[in-house]
Amino acid sequence: MTRQGARERVIVALDVNDVEKAIELVAKLKGYVGGFKIGFEFIYSMFSTLITTGQDSAFHTLVRLRTLFSAFNNLEFVDGKIADIGNTVAGASKAICRLQPLMFNVHAFAGPPALKAARQAVDEISAQLGLEQKPLLIAVTLLTSLGEDDLVQLGLKAEDDTEPRRLEIVVRLAKLAQRHGCDGVIASPLEVTAIRAACGPLFLIYTPGVRLPGSSKQDQKAVSAPGNSIRDGANGVVVGRDITGATDVVAAAELVADNILEAVNQHSEGDD
Repeated sequence: MTRQGARERVIVALDVNDVEKAIELVAKLKGYVGGFKIGFEFIYSMFSTLITTGQDSAFHTLVRLRTLFSAFNNLEFVDGKIADIGNTVAGASKAICRLQPLMFNVHAFAGPPALKAARQAVDEISAQLGLEQKPLLIAVTLLTSLGEDDLVQLGLKAEDDTEPRRLEIVVRLAKLAQRHGCDGVIASPLEVTAIRAACGPLFLIYTPGVRLPGSSKQDQKAVSAPGNSIRDGANGVVVGRDITGATDVVAAAELVADNILEAVNQHSEGDD
């Protein structure tokens, strides 16, 4: 793997509530990473700003949002985690696809009708717009913040069950997503190997919950180093605070690329 190849495996989570900060991060990191994730914090902050501020301020924000999406150049990951009835999922998916993003996600827990509706929406809008590259449809399995005790509270595991169940549930959801047209899944680094074995080489796997050695886990429970995820078969990693919280964001992004290169190259040497 080349350095640029390692960089392209990294998606930076723009978990900010300020469009100017997002523009600044994209300007600095473009070329050093493979994409940019925008999620609930950013999406709802921008919606609130457009509605609640004065007309001049709202117009300025709108102009800057257009600047941001132009800078994305279709490399954004819209982390909307859509989970609803099929009709609603279809409508939301169509709206997102008109942005022509790199990818967006739905919740596998929304079930077959929602997954199929999202797939149909992607295909329909991509055909209407004549897109050469359709937005990737990715399903969320289990959040990386959920541990075995949380599965009991959610009713996904019996109280007297002492066996780990997270991996079993995640693999089942990944297979469900694959059957109903998703291009891949979001799953923790600890589940990559099992998903790859269950879903084959072409199914995409992206992992949040990656941390460089020595970094804080924050609110994540299922974590690993970015290089381990790629070595185990992930197509990409989503990295937030390890990059965006650094004094030098480019240097931090390069550390992530270094970690990926080291893990992949060591693995290749071990196969020789």
